[in-house]
Amino acid sequence: MNTNHLPTTMRAAVLRGPREMSIESVPVPQLATNEVLVEVEANGLCGSDVHCYTGERALEYPMVLGHEIAGHIVATGANVSPGRLGERVSVEPNFGCGECALCARGLERICLRKQTIGITRWGGLAEYVAVPHDYAWSIPETFALRDAATIEPTTVGVHAFSRAQAAPGATIAVIGCGGVGLLIVTIAVASGNRVVVMEPNPARRAAALEAGAVQYSEARNADEARAFFEQEGAVAIFECAGIHATTQLVLDAAPPGTRIVLVGLAMEDVTFNPLRFVRQELEIRGTLIYEHPTDYPVTIGLIASGKLTPGATASEPESLESAASLLEAMAAGKLNAKPIISPGT
Repeated sequence: MNTNHLPTTMRAAVLRGPREMSIESVPVPQLATNEVLVEVEANGLCGSDVHCYTGERALEYPMVLGHEIAGHIVATGANVSPGRLGERVSVEPNFGCGECALCARGLERICLRKQTIGITRWGGLAEYVAVPHDYAWSIPETFALRDAATIEPTTVGVHAFSRAQAAPGATIAVIGCGGVGLLIVTIAVASGNRVVVMEPNPARRAAALEAGAVQYSEARNADEARAFFEQEGAVAIFECAGIHATTQLVLDAAPPGTRIVLVGLAMEDVTFNPLRFVRQELEIRGTLIYEHPTDYPVTIGLIASGKLTPGATASEPESLESAASLLEAMAAGKLNAKPIISPGT
């Protein structure tokens, strides 16, 4: 292992059970031959971290959470060029087994043996994290810390937007302008698309309009929503609220020829009329995280071009000791800005 004179231990926020997180001194990860060691500069927190922290999502304990990671490579495995030492990177935290039929088709994101940093292996709420070298993407030193720490969730939006295959200039509709919905609005605008939204929350609606959406609707039923979509000429509709009512509404209200992209994670069953979908050539597409190796470079390029500044909605970085209290505040719905942890502070 090529190193820069590393310590043998590091500080980490170790989760030993639901809501049982403490700062501990643990060994620095040992690298496999194809891995790099990243010194964590910043780690963003998101809803997935909250579900893991509270126990809503099952984990094997002990676990170190954190998958929205930016940092610098400080060690390389035996099969990785030492020329990468010192490189600033954004971590793509999901990777497939590389052996199954899904991986062979380029569908690592839905591999049944997929590994996720911060969920199935230790993550970024620590001073160091081990990462497969081809999932550590080089980023410029000029990227603001908050932008670097929000590349991962932005790439979720980049992939979701790509699923619509909307040509530049075409109108897309976004239903639900929370975190991911607002990102899709921003990405679509940066890609040259016209965006309309449905969002009942005044603050979220205002944020979408500030991000570049040109129109909004307060439709109360499928007929009103269909009229809005038809009037605006929407070619694709993104369901981002992730609740039964809005998912059902989109299925009932989509005009002929529309592509529906399901981004939100609605848990209840919905219904649709197959004959209508056939005769009107409607499409339903799911979207999950991102495609390797194509989506991360797109996100990094959009940020480098100045078209995206995803860290604008993030807070100033806080210390590793703040992780548990921030996750509790997120679970209680008390935070407006995205939290970021800098383990070195």
